[in-house]
Amino acid sequence: MKGENELRLINYLLKAHTFVDSSSLANQLNVSTKTIYRLVKRINENHREAIIISEKGKGYRIDENEYVTNQDLLITHQNDLLSPIERRNSITKDLLLISPKPISIFNIVDRYFISESVLNSDEKKIEEMLKQFNLELERKNRHLMVVGLESDIRHALLELIGEERATPLVNNIGGIKDEDAAFVQEQISYIENDAGIVIPYPYNVNIFSHLYILIMRYRKRGVIHYEKDRDNEELEKLRIEYESFYELSNQVIENVERYLRIKLPINERVYLFEYLISSRFESQNVQNSMEEKKYSPEVINITNAFIEGASTELKHPFNHSDMDQQLLKHIKPMLNRIEHGVIVKNNLIEQIAIEYPEVFQVVKNIAYQISRQYNLQSINKDEIGFLTLYFAKELERNPKKIKTLITCTTGIGTSELLKTKIKRNISEIEIIDVKSSFDVTDYDLEQIDLIISTVQLPNVQTVPIVVISAMFNKNDQIKLRKMIEMLGEDYE
Repeated sequence: MKGENELRLINYLLKAHTFVDSSSLANQLNVSTKTIYRLVKRINENHREAIIISEKGKGYRIDENEYVTNQDLLITHQNDLLSPIERRNSITKDLLLISPKPISIFNIVDRYFISESVLNSDEKKIEEMLKQFNLELERKNRHLMVVGLESDIRHALLELIGEERATPLVNNIGGIKDEDAAFVQEQISYIENDAGIVIPYPYNVNIFSHLYILIMRYRKRGVIHYEKDRDNEELEKLRIEYESFYELSNQVIENVERYLRIKLPINERVYLFEYLISSRFESQNVQNSMEEKKYSPEVINITNAFIEGASTELKHPFNHSDMDQQLLKHIKPMLNRIEHGVIVKNNLIEQIAIEYPEVFQVVKNIAYQISRQYNLQSINKDEIGFLTLYFAKELERNPKKIKTLITCTTGIGTSELLKTKIKRNISEIEIIDVKSSFDVTDYDLEQIDLIISTVQLPNVQTVPIVVISAMFNKNDQIKLRKMIEMLGEDYE
């Protein structure tokens, strides 16, 4: 593919940080030494100044300072390798990073090697994408620009960057250097050390992304002055409740200001504060942990609603203290996220929905009812996926047992022997009762999932029956296990 070897050569020299002879480069790229010479010549011709230096007897080395200076031109050269989807995402990121400033159509066409008719087609797709975030794409005087709230712009950037945000974005977004990622990671460590906490995945990634996007926006756009739509009285209450986290937010933003040598608006402190109180932490020091604070009645009631609803719909007892505490710790920051519009991307959401379809649907239905009852913003799909994992984990740790009635002709003696053998060999079975086959027709079978009998029971139609011998031999065990499989996933 045109341009691929040039990219491989540049990346290899960037990693080498020193001179590399032409033979080694040729072997690495699986080309001839003459091709290496031509690639170097072509790369240097596409830049205002040569970015690859050659010295006789040493080979080739990349001039990293010149490379950074010309990085925008390099990205332009790479753009002929993008797929249509990648190209649209890249154009959208460019527009978001510089919003509300416009970008000229000529620059976009030239940068991505496309015609204006292709760009017109891309615009329609970009408009659809931006609508998901309450943003608009405007075309005016042969310029394009994104218009909308700063919070929505950052939300869209988070979504577009996706899983890449966990690592330096130097290969994906122009103007961002490795030291920016290192600086942001230092701020995460500072927060953890000062508060005596560990910020687990995906919350650490979310805070990393927020600060990283703040730096990206400044580098492309400069200082952004905007009004945060917040109730000052409510903010003051949160400052009192989470005083240490507000002080941390102030300190981190001051660190960013020193790093960028600028003064940021007060709203940036509010933004970071909202991310902190919307995250879940693992405490190293119980006294300093946000999670050890008392839970509000709303948090407790919503947690109970999820547990009671899931227990009823999934027919499994989730209401025990360990499950309560795990959900309380998740739902408290989740409600903060909903309140402040903080998005935590769940990169496993599709797998969760496929792996646990019934649990996912039940949690989704309960979330919808809770949103209406408590007048909350809709609980999004990502949050539903996180909640699903709590219930799925509990089901896998304590799988539902098959409620079973054991019967035989004579009753107690033979049935009790069979009961003992089944309990020892079949863990999926929960034996509810032992009865004579003559008493089964008068027995309340509503809570029974399976009947194990030593005789045929022609008068029972509502419950599956497996007929085995009282000795419960190997063939009987196989027969019972096949019945368990036939009962389906609800009993596994």
